[in-house]
Amino acid sequence: MLLSEAKSRRKILFRKAKIAQETKRYDHMVQFMKEIVEATNPGTDLSPKERCLLGAAFKNFVTQPRQSHLSTAAKTRSWLNHFTGPLAASYLLTSRMEISSACAEIVQLIDCRLLPSAVSKESKVFYLTLKGDVSWYMAEVKGALDGMGDAGVANSAYSEAWGMATELDLMNPHRLAFEVSVAEHFLNFRNSPEDAFAAVERALNISAISSPETRPAVSLLTFEGGLQLTANLLNLKQKLQNALQSNAAGPSNVPAGNAAGNP
Repeated sequence: MLLSEAKSRRKILFRKAKIAQETKRYDHMVQFMKEIVEATNPGTDLSPKERCLLGAAFKNFVTQPRQSHLSTAAKTRSWLNHFTGPLAASYLLTSRMEISSACAEIVQLIDCRLLPSAVSKESKVFYLTLKGDVSWYMAEVKGALDGMGDAGVANSAYSEAWGMATELDLMNPHRLAFEVSVAEHFLNFRNSPEDAFAAVERALNISAISSPETRPAVSLLTFEGGLQLTANLLNLKQKLQNALQSNAAGPSNVPAGNAAGNP
């Protein structure tokens, strides 16, 4: 395929993926984005917009099944000792396998195709963050015992991403997106709102951001969704702060800013 033909095909597929996103047909969105990857030279990274749409496609694709699985698992615990127990267990196993398969496909695509072609730190942080996210999704639906390996993969991916994220501007959107993912990981998977709060505080280090030594975050203003990430962090901070203050014996139990260590 000629270069111009490949670029034209990618543009058409990108528009189709956007339409699929607007109509919430995430299965179609994933397929279009996979075709974009296939139409891209193996040694060439995706564009920033393509990366973002790829991440949105896969995460939206697994979000609803994952939430449904967790909700069903909670509701059907009482069934397991009832006559419907075998049916409930069989259904949950099928659901778990479906979600795990989708997440494993994403991890394989990241490891075998996307990360090897990534050049910039932003790309690498993005792909490693996505890998960490879908890995703990797998661990979550598999359970504490079966999901230990996937939880370890998530921790490794986040740790590697953190090493590069610290070299980015404090207001770089890729760093902000990483901090959002780490906070959600602590809150929803590790069940540690204290660590989640500390991660958000680390991301919203206003004194460091406003320091004269901090470089201007031009990328935040030009990156699609960058401002929304900051809003998400502020909303999450307020939610966590309210929860911690209502559950703690006193204000002193609310973790101080910058308390979060490496993910």
